[in-house]
Amino acid sequence: MIEKYNLINLKTVKSTNIEIKKLFLLNKKISNLCLSADNQTAGYGRRNTKWFSYPGNLHLSILLKPRCNLEVVNQLSFLTSISIGETLKKKRKSINIKYKWPNDILLNKKKIAGILIETSSYLKNKIKWVIIGIGLNLINFPELKENNFKASSLKKEKILIEKDVFTDLFLKIFFKNYSLWKKKGFNFVKNKWMSNIYKKNNNITIKHQNNYVKGKLINLLINGGIKLEIRNKTKVFFYGDQVL
Repeated sequence: MIEKYNLINLKTVKSTNIEIKKLFLLNKKISNLCLSADNQTAGYGRRNTKWFSYPGNLHLSILLKPRCNLEVVNQLSFLTSISIGETLKKKRKSINIKYKWPNDILLNKKKIAGILIETSSYLKNKIKWVIIGIGLNLINFPELKENNFKASSLKKEKILIEKDVFTDLFLKIFFKNYSLWKKKGFNFVKNKWMSNIYKKNNNITIKHQNNYVKGKLINLLINGGIKLEIRNKTKVFFYGDQVL
């Protein structure tokens, strides 16, 4: 059974994440609330990096109350990634979608989407609420000079889909996966994500503490970290960015 959700559409906001927090403060009983905006004036990503927002692109936030432990909340980022991938494959089965650790989606080896997870304060390791921020380049994209992966958009890659159509289909797929995740756990998400991670010669390269590390992906951990095999030894990384 797919959970019910509500969607609010706005014209211009500073950030959909900020706006949905305001609504939650007005009514702390709300859950499964989705908020979309035509434009953002102050969008942000992980570690408060700037997210380039353009009219016509998807700017969407989802507020959930999953009643999970802090350790597993990042699983929702990977769940969101595979939901975006599944939505786009509904449009075109042969689409070349890949996932980049920890939170990006690539189309034809170019970044088209990113995901941000924000959580409430917690008591005894329990999450009160989670906000998932999603940015998807439907029409326009930034020219990223200092980045291993160039940005692109669905339009640039000749995938044409109306924002309202994408949003409606994505939310149905997302909440179906969310219901499965609460019932069955992380394995089905992990398997789909790992089978579609971007890699070169079966290896990935990550930037960790200003060092570049290359290895074979062995596992995606329950907290969102990864286990790599590096010169016949395994090492775990809990944060960083995949660069190749």
